[in-house]
Amino acid sequence: MSSTYYAKIIAADGVFFKGQIRSLIIPEIDGEKEILAHHEDMVIAVYDGELRFQESEGAEWRKAVIGRGFLEIANNRVTLLVESAERPEDIDIARAKAAKERAEEQMRQKQSVQEYYHSSASLARAMARLKVASGGKHGINFSE
Repeated sequence: MSSTYYAKIIAADGVFFKGQIRSLIIPEIDGEKEILAHHEDMVIAVYDGELRFQESEGAEWRKAVIGRGFLEIANNRVTLLVESAERPEDIDIARAKAAKERAEEQMRQKQSVQEYYHSSASLARAMARLKVASGGKHGINFSE
């Protein structure tokens, strides 16, 4: 029984990655979920945050920052559709820091519930970008 499966990660601007992987870790509303080979078929809501995947046992973990979307597991194949996907080397750290500061300032202001959730999502995206960019400058080519 194979320990890898085919995965395709598609962002709004095109295919981000496609190929065989061993493990995929996605951000969910209450944490993270790891997808391994022969996972039960299902559809999962994906949230803004850090995505990690490993092509084979012992291989380096690749990282990306993704936007919301959903993941489908069917017949040992995974398709992940997300609003955006950014490689660590493509993240503008100064811009992410500025976005984090703006979101934190907005969170300190009196806001409606909708504005609060928008500010909270902006802060989560900025934090994920900074986390991945600070630890992920490996020059990895994600596409085939």
